[in-house]
Amino acid sequence: MIRRVLIIISAFVLVSNIVSAQMREHMVGFKAAYNISGVDFTPEQLEVKDIKTMSNYSLVYTFYHDLWKTMPYFGFQLGLSSQEQGYSIGGVEKRMTVWEVPFVSQFHIDYWHLRLLVNLGGFAGYRKDKTGGFEDTDYRIDYGFIAGGGLAFVLKPFELHLEGNYQYSLSSLYNAKRVSTTELEYAYPRQLLFSAALYIHLNK
Repeated sequence: MIRRVLIIISAFVLVSNIVSAQMREHMVGFKAAYNISGVDFTPEQLEVKDIKTMSNYSLVYTFYHDLWKTMPYFGFQLGLSSQEQGYSIGGVEKRMTVWEVPFVSQFHIDYWHLRLLVNLGGFAGYRKDKTGGFEDTDYRIDYGFIAGGGLAFVLKPFELHLEGNYQYSLSSLYNAKRVSTTELEYAYPRQLLFSAALYIHLNK
């Protein structure tokens, strides 16, 4: 009886060590995205439309880890991105390049060679270039939140991630009092990003 118990315990420890090792995954990858970009104005402005951009690229580090060695659903991402954002007003497009550092919690449920992904986090950025140049009343520091999800295909040592993420800036494009001290005007950028990313596993 004692021998059987020892065998069961040894087998459990062995399996736990194997599973625990699988719960620590490090990846680095390259992401490209299709961006439906726009701006929310307050008060609302007429003839404002979204634009579509393709020059959106990121380098991303992803770390998946377990919680108490039993729940392998957690992870986080840290990246460096270059995005082309903007909007159209009165038929004239206004574009800008924004450098960003996204930091996202990526929850995942794994099955076979697939992962179901749920993203929630934020970003900090810097508005680098703008059509027509920046004015003194423009805000160039950017920050906001990110939420979305997707599907991953695991073919170690590679992974392919297909995602859709919504990004909303909490930093207006310019000072709300730039025209009047009594009639405030805000402009908050938003992005809907459909991306594909190729990762390589760093684990042995």
